[in-house]
Amino acid sequence: MELQESISAVGVMPTHAKTAVLLSAIAYSAHVRADLDKHLPGWSLVWEGYETVDGNFGFIAVDPTGEFYGLAFRGSLPPTDIFKDWDAFANWILEDLDVISLATWHYTTYGTASISAGANRAFNNVASMKDKLRTGSSGIYNFLKTQAVSQNKKVIITGHSLGGNIANVYTSYFVTALQREGIRYDGTYLFTFAAPAAGDTTFATDLDNKVSNAWHYENVNDVIPKFPVVSTMIMASLLYVPSPSSEDIMITYDGYQMSLRDGYLLLTGLLYGFGYMQQALHYVLFNSDLDPRYRRNTLTDYFRQMGAQHAMGKYSGYLGVHVDAALLARSSWI
Repeated sequence: MELQESISAVGVMPTHAKTAVLLSAIAYSAHVRADLDKHLPGWSLVWEGYETVDGNFGFIAVDPTGEFYGLAFRGSLPPTDIFKDWDAFANWILEDLDVISLATWHYTTYGTASISAGANRAFNNVASMKDKLRTGSSGIYNFLKTQAVSQNKKVIITGHSLGGNIANVYTSYFVTALQREGIRYDGTYLFTFAAPAAGDTTFATDLDNKVSNAWHYENVNDVIPKFPVVSTMIMASLLYVPSPSSEDIMITYDGYQMSLRDGYLLLTGLLYGFGYMQQALHYVLFNSDLDPRYRRNTLTDYFRQMGAQHAMGKYSGYLGVHVDAALLARSSWI
């Protein structure tokens, strides 16, 4: 049977969760304004970034009442072969995400923390991102400070997968940067879906302590948000039993043949000393059925099952939100 965990007792679904998952889905769109009109009628696109060299992207929209601003990050689009080949997947985790080196994170309430070098690079990319709607427009921080914070409006920051990773880091920066300017503001909401951990225990605890309106969603059968936390990576190696079972699938990694489960354990050994940790506040685990199309003990079916469980549609479906098939297809990794 597939791995089972208890669902977190979170009570009533938080306000704005459905809006956030739609904003996260729209971040994958090639036509943000059109998909806003379709999925969030009345919302207006007010800031749209140029995609960075690393493939990061974000936009800001405002709701019909003018009371809520939504900042959604797409994150980097992964190479198409990471769900076909273990070498490619491992290298994406270790090198493209750059979790085997750390960067000091100074935007904490007390002291300093560490985040992955990849998360730090993505943060710097979006922090310097330019608006393509208006030449000379301010960056994300100054735009939100001027348009939302100064008017005491609310800001929802969100993202799926790597977009969620960026959302965590950017929110940490946003809240602390405002505090350091002497600005009193408690209108920040954070929603992430399937986000890999961005930093160490200090980073995660600090984010929990300074953003009370934060919610993080993880499908128990989704591998990606279990990286690069060693304890949950070990749990990821146990997924999908009896099939596709990592114990019964052989791979070749760096010239060595081993089971897929041993490949996971090799990665945990490489990441053991880095201390990555997910946030604890409002961390919601939910179960999702395995896709019956991908149940053979083959590497192909394993990666397709992984992609199916990580899909944006699993998260929107859990929240009872409809996203059209064309938009979901853009966020799919299979």
